Amino acid sequence: MIMAFGTIGFMIGGLMGAPWVPTRRRDMEHILDDTKLKKGELFIELGCGDGRLLAAASRRGARAIGYEINPVMWLVATLRNIRYYPRVRVRLGNFWHRELGDADAVMAFLMPRFMTKLQSKAKTEMRSGARLVSYIYRLPTKQPEHKGRCWFVYKY
Repeated sequence: MIMAFGTIGFMIGGLMGAPWVPTRRRDMEHILDDTKLKKGELFIELGCGDGRLLAAASRRGARAIGYEINPVMWLVATLRNIRYYPRVRVRLGNFWHRELGDADAVMAFLMPRFMTKLQSKAKTEMRSGARLVSYIYRLPTKQPEHKGRCWFVYKY
């Protein structure tokens, strides 16, 4: 059933310019390790897709907020994370309108054409010490603090 939703989500996302491509399960825990996510911290995922990473962050004791513009994927993520409420919230909407100043860690898996905009947003809004993880694609001009197998951790 989730695969059917995923296929629909991929098609809808593709029309909107950011198709859903799930983070590999084998990478999720390593990403959270490299982000040094701690209990009680706020983890924000920009484009949370099916919500698996939000659930993983919550199991570590973090509070997690996911933003998803695709209503099909928002529903999947919301249903997947009901058991983690109130530590996990999934919001339907455009994350570009969300301020990142209260985040301890932010995760993004965006297409390359959005990376300059993400870098500018992070530089302007993220507080000192906060971490940004970019999956697959690098920020254009900022050097990562750490490079994983296919992700980059930036510190602000």
